[in-house]
Amino acid sequence: MLGFSGSGYFGRTPKEVKQILDDNGLKTPSVHTDLDTLQTQMGKLGEAAETLGFTYVVLPAIPDDKRKNLDDYKKIAEDFNKIGEEAKKVGIKFGYHNHGYGISEMEGKVPLKLILEETDPDLVFFEMDIYWTTAGGIDPVELLEAYPKRYKMMHVKDMKEKKRFSGDGNDMSQWMELFPYMTTAGDGVMEIEEIIAKGKKAGVKHFFVEQDLVIEPEVALKKSIDFLKKLS
Repeated sequence: MLGFSGSGYFGRTPKEVKQILDDNGLKTPSVHTDLDTLQTQMGKLGEAAETLGFTYVVLPAIPDDKRKNLDDYKKIAEDFNKIGEEAKKVGIKFGYHNHGYGISEMEGKVPLKLILEETDPDLVFFEMDIYWTTAGGIDPVELLEAYPKRYKMMHVKDMKEKKRFSGDGNDMSQWMELFPYMTTAGDGVMEIEEIIAKGKKAGVKHFFVEQDLVIEPEVALKKSIDFLKKLS
């Protein structure tokens, strides 16, 4: 959906990926995949979890044609409950990761909040992206306080200055406008320490440093993780 040519394990097997992680002292508590895979290949995801050791399988993008109106989001919430039930059967947990869409009001309701409220807390978990949540006009702390125990993971990055989407955040062009304001955790104006502290209290277990677009990722990501380590 984002134009990437790779899929699955980018030409590798789960065992090969596990070896790469082991060689670098890394663990993977969660993975991202697409909606079709979640609805048709849960058995394979369960098998992969046994090999790679992940607990959560996360949907990072709702297809455009499945989020055109509030009824679409209600259907997605129903689908999420079904996916969560199937995930539970194979010993893993299903999560949804928000991006820019679904944060602005639609027909008098915030779609993200609708999903939170109409999904089963025992079957559907959430991964918050604090940058895109803020860009959409919702304070991450507000969501964590309003929906405790729902968020289990968090993508952490910072904003050089507070910015909002020029529209409702529903299309990629509005995201691209905000990429230049993205920076490493601790280098911007977001209240990272407060968000993480609140996240821990609300049940977040895993914090991932992330920058969607950066010139020197190995430098930027190390700087972010060093900042986070000081908070732990």
